Amino acid sequence: MAIFGGSLSGTVPAMPSKSISHRALISASLCSGISHISSFSLSGDTRATLRCIRALGANAEPEGSSLTIQGISRPVSYALLNCGESGTTYRLLYPVAPLIADRAEFSLAPSLARRPMEPLISLLRHKGVRADMHSVSGRYSHGDFHIAGDVSSQFISGLIFALSLLEGESRIIPTTPIQSAGYIQMTRGCLSRFGGNTAWDDGTIIVRPSMLLPADFAIPGDHSHAAMLLAAGAVYGEVTVTGLAPDPTQRDSEISDILSRMGAKVKIGADSVTVSQGALTGTDVDASHIPDIVPAIAAAACAASGKTRIYNASRLRLKESDRIAAIVQELSRLGADIKETPDGFIIRGGKKLRGCSCLTHNDHRIAMMLITMGGMCGGIEPDNTDCIAKSAPQFLSEFTSLGGSIS
Repeated sequence: MAIFGGSLSGTVPAMPSKSISHRALISASLCSGISHISSFSLSGDTRATLRCIRALGANAEPEGSSLTIQGISRPVSYALLNCGESGTTYRLLYPVAPLIADRAEFSLAPSLARRPMEPLISLLRHKGVRADMHSVSGRYSHGDFHIAGDVSSQFISGLIFALSLLEGESRIIPTTPIQSAGYIQMTRGCLSRFGGNTAWDDGTIIVRPSMLLPADFAIPGDHSHAAMLLAAGAVYGEVTVTGLAPDPTQRDSEISDILSRMGAKVKIGADSVTVSQGALTGTDVDASHIPDIVPAIAAAACAASGKTRIYNASRLRLKESDRIAAIVQELSRLGADIKETPDGFIIRGGKKLRGCSCLTHNDHRIAMMLITMGGMCGGIEPDNTDCIAKSAPQFLSEFTSLGGSIS
């Protein structure tokens, strides 16, 4: 096992948005014709979506940072969709699959099989689909689709893709308040680039039948991944992430406002974000719409004086790990003053940290948080870094290019 440390500063390019990449691949696969996706990179999760759209009949050929996709031209009798650990792949394609394949089976990694799917499964069963965690079969028709909005926004995004393929207008009616609404807007925006026709009317999403058309689509920079690098700038020195344009559909861009509120110096350009050190103080963060950047906020909070409170983050318990418990456990191991709450945690920062061996809980975001914090405590030895490839296989190269050490 390696020890990670060092003070981070410098400039790195943003990686392509993983969330938008999933949506672009699926949108292009549902078109009749050839689409071109540029500024694309493969991670464990996007490879899963690529495998699955191929299993449904799309022809997708990556070449460097580009991808050419020939959309699905005819139904298939059977499709085996290997989703690996990618919850986005699974949930976005689950309601789409029975409209394309007579029968679809899903292969799921153990961590993914533990994540909640019951609201979506129950809804499709109500519509006449034979559905369980691992298979779906049977077409369904347009109409009203009632589903919980606070379990996963991906349920709604998957329905938006699927209902676009049906002959009549449909309505998605959330039965509980929507969390992570930005991801739904991201889905609508991406699909509209390929001719999708949706509207959001007083909390109800209206999906109209569409003739989806191929398009050229450049994947923008990923604010979710950049959050950890920008948090490093707030702690260590100055970090600039280029290729990171303002994007209201990527709610994780709120990391800039949060770090600024904590006292970091933040400069937002037309195509970059720079964060540099300031006198950091704690703040309260409502994580209901930004759960993925909580580990980055936690890292910065350990270097801030006073109290940082993360709340409305219960869905983090349903990620690759119970991410709330994992953050509390590992930061406590480092000597941080952190207390778990039912829907988040409280950090009282400024305490001297100590280097030690840590567990990543096989969670890519926990691993990146711990590695980033290595320089704050004299070195960290995580048990597993392979899990990082799920979302960001280039992260260790970014880390060393910013001055991080691996020994």
